[in-house]
Amino acid sequence: MTPYKVFIVGHEGTTGLRIHERLSDRKDIELLATADEDRKNVEAIKEVAKGADIVFLCLPDAASKEIMAAIGELPCKVIDTSTAFRTADEWAYGFPELGTDYKKAIATEKHIANPGCHASGMIACIAPLIKANLVPTDYPFTITSLTGYSGGGKKMIGQYESNPKDYFLYAPRQYGLSQQHKHLPEVQHVCGLSEAPIFMPIVDDYYSGMEVTVGIHSRLCRKPISIDKVQQVLEDFYKDSTIITVVPFTDTSNTGMLHANQLSNTDRMKIYVTGNDERIMVHAIFDNLGKGASGAAVQCMNIALGLPEETGLALG
Repeated sequence: MTPYKVFIVGHEGTTGLRIHERLSDRKDIELLATADEDRKNVEAIKEVAKGADIVFLCLPDAASKEIMAAIGELPCKVIDTSTAFRTADEWAYGFPELGTDYKKAIATEKHIANPGCHASGMIACIAPLIKANLVPTDYPFTITSLTGYSGGGKKMIGQYESNPKDYFLYAPRQYGLSQQHKHLPEVQHVCGLSEAPIFMPIVDDYYSGMEVTVGIHSRLCRKPISIDKVQQVLEDFYKDSTIITVVPFTDTSNTGMLHANQLSNTDRMKIYVTGNDERIMVHAIFDNLGKGASGAAVQCMNIALGLPEETGLALG
C-alpha cells in the first residue's frame, strides 16, 4: 500500500508536535516537510502541500488564514487546529460523535476545523441534551473547566516547568475573566445556543488533563427532567462511540472524587453525571492534548482517509 502523504504546518508547537509524534511511526503515513528555513515561507509551504493528501495547520488564526488563502484550492484536505474556521458553515466540524452528518462531512469535505479543547468538553456535555430537547437553547449555563498547563502552549509550559517557579503558579488560576473566551462562539454555533454560557476556565499545576463541568437546574428546563433521564440520553447518544464513554450512574457516583488528569496521555473521553434531580452536573474528562487537540485531529484524519477512526490513537 502506498503511504498517505501528510504535511504538518507548524509542527514545532504543542499540537503540531503531538500530531507529528503520533504519525511518525505509522507505516501508512509519509510525513512531508519544508526545509527548516522555509517553515514560514508561504510559497514553499504551497509547493509541499501540492503533493500532500492531508495538510494539518497548527498555527495561530491569522497564519492559518494566510496559508488557506494560498492552498485552499489545492486537492489536499486540510485540518485546521486554530479557531479561525470553527464557526464557518463551509468547513466540516471535527467532532464525529455528534452524529452521522458530522462524520460524513469529515469524510467528504475538503476542509475540517478541529474542535477546541474546552469546547470539546462543553459540546460533548451539552449537545446531546439540546438535541433531545431536554434542555432549552436559551438555558443560562454556567460552566467550569479545569485544565493542565500544557494547554497554554510552549510559553506557559516553560513558566510552569521553570526552576525556580513563580509562587503563584503553585495554585489554580482562573482566566478568561472578561467572558470573551475564544471557544464560546464555537460552543454556541455547534450547540445552537441563543446565549453564550458563563464560562470559568482554570489552569492548574499539572501537565495535561481536562475536566469540564456543566451544571443544570432542572427547574429552569421547560419540562421536568431527572438525573436518570440525563444519564440515559447521554448513554444513548454515545452508545456507538469507541472514544467517548458515558460512565454508568450508580448509588456511589456522588461519593468519590473526579480526577482531571485521569485520562492524561490518552485520546479517550469519559462523561459522568452527578448530583440529584434538582441540581444535575455533567462532567467531561479527557486529555486537553488528546481528544482536546492532537488526538481529535488524528481521528479526523483517519476518517477523512477512509481508515478506522481509532487508528493510531491511545485508547487504553
